[in-house]
Amino acid sequence: LQREEASEELREAVFTAYLLAEILSQGRHREYYPSYCEKLLPFLLRLSETEEDFLREKCMIALGWVAGEQEIPLLIRKMLEDRDALCRAWAASSLMQMSFHSVKGVILQEETKKDFAKSIQVEEDLQACGIMIEAAQTLFSKKWLSASALEAEDEMQIEKARRSAVRFLAK
Repeated sequence: LQREEASEELREAVFTAYLLAEILSQGRHREYYPSYCEKLLPFLLRLSETEEDFLREKCMIALGWVAGEQEIPLLIRKMLEDRDALCRAWAASSLMQMSFHSVKGVILQEETKKDFAKSIQVEEDLQACGIMIEAAQTLFSKKWLSASALEAEDEMQIEKARRSAVRFLAK
């Protein structure tokens, strides 16, 4: 019973942190945005280590809204090594999302290019690979994969986009 209660508390904490991050992202032009992100970040970082895949996925998404340059290595590690395909995909998406919020795109491009190439090249889950390609093409201003091909999980189009993305990112 205690384990179930702890698990429910963890879910509530993750969903609360996720909602706070989403609300903060909508007010990123406000003066309070950086200081509130700074306060929320330690909670998200702790929660992102949970064993529950679905909760880690939520944390990966939320980190894209509030994380700073110092969290780039964590998101790269999650993109390359997390056991859950969607966690890997959302970590990639969060790296791209950071370029809209708190980290200059050029910094993200420099620090993530080779890691995007590696993760896209080795990703076995078709949906996760497509999400990674979509994140990379947004971050690097390229067009390898259409939204409709990603949504339909069109294997031929995703594989073609994978080859193009890896060729560009590996340079």
